[in-house]
Amino acid sequence: MRLASLDGILAEPSCDVITKAQKVPEEGERSWALSQACGYYRRRCPPGEKEREACVRIMGESCSARVLQCSLLNTMQNLEPATQTRTQAAVCGQRLSAVQNVTQPRSRIVGGSPALPGSWPWLVNLQLDGGLMCGGVLVDSTWVVTAAHCFAGSRSDSYWTAVVGEFDITKTDPDEQVLKVNRIISHPKFNPKTFNNDIALVELTSPVVLSDRVTPVCLPSGLEPPTGSPCLVAGWGSLYEDGPSADVVMEAKVPLLPQSTCKSSLGKELVTNTMLCAGYLSGGIDSCQGDSGGPLIYQDRISGRFQLHGITSWGDGCGEKGKPGVYTRVSAFSDWILAEIQSNSFFEATIICHAFTLLVLKLLK
Repeated sequence: MRLASLDGILAEPSCDVITKAQKVPEEGERSWALSQACGYYRRRCPPGEKEREACVRIMGESCSARVLQCSLLNTMQNLEPATQTRTQAAVCGQRLSAVQNVTQPRSRIVGGSPALPGSWPWLVNLQLDGGLMCGGVLVDSTWVVTAAHCFAGSRSDSYWTAVVGEFDITKTDPDEQVLKVNRIISHPKFNPKTFNNDIALVELTSPVVLSDRVTPVCLPSGLEPPTGSPCLVAGWGSLYEDGPSADVVMEAKVPLLPQSTCKSSLGKELVTNTMLCAGYLSGGIDSCQGDSGGPLIYQDRISGRFQLHGITSWGDGCGEKGKPGVYTRVSAFSDWILAEIQSNSFFEATIICHAFTLLVLKLLK
């Protein structure tokens, strides 16, 4: 039955067929469904040839390439909102024009102000057992960047969930999506004692549905913004040190500080080149507990797009005088982020290729 159905496929599989096969929940059945979908490639190797095994392997790679191609096409389609009309949400680092440049450093992230709904489409709420643990930043439809220290000593990846499109944590927002975490990849050189290399990637089990209120931020490109440039921080963290968490997204504007000022304020032995400081030496405006892993955002003056310049990492208190916030310098890890995302995008296709080849070779015996 199965062999006959596999032989009966005479055309290259459509992306619809492959997508349906990829959605089969059980791993073994999913592999079999993908093998059936790729039956076309097996038929391209004529029987009786001495090079048949080599041909099967090549066709397996062709199947893998087709699966990857369809995955990329599906990702591009997911960049469109449910109306299937193209919007600027398909471009990283853009947000609703109605919420541009509204931040005023007033009221109480510490010393911030409530953000407008939809103004932080890349902000992620990372939860452990359903409770807010850290912030995160959407950089791809299935990838979140956050701080590695959020996962120090925590339980299995399966206990974590990621919430996107959230504004008010006391209720379900219209654009809110709750996704399971597939795995967490902390930077291999993260030091939990010094917080050096404090960055991690979270892979979601399925892509988020992107829209104008759920959009990835851009990774840094080109030269770093100059000292004094205004940046934005946001999160649901404590309103003051050891205080209650915010119910809605709070945001604040903080300037980038010279590295020399950062080192002299917090200790030159504590601040490495993969860290940066932002804030006011006068205090009063800062990120705080619960904001860890959240974004430090810079708006590029030329493109107008918002870039992820830092990840909230650590600090000496919250908003204290002479103690600016410390952030992981994302530009130092851009290559690592891209390499991990790209290698893992090919991982599933490689596994499928291998499984397909083994299956066909078994059927030939």
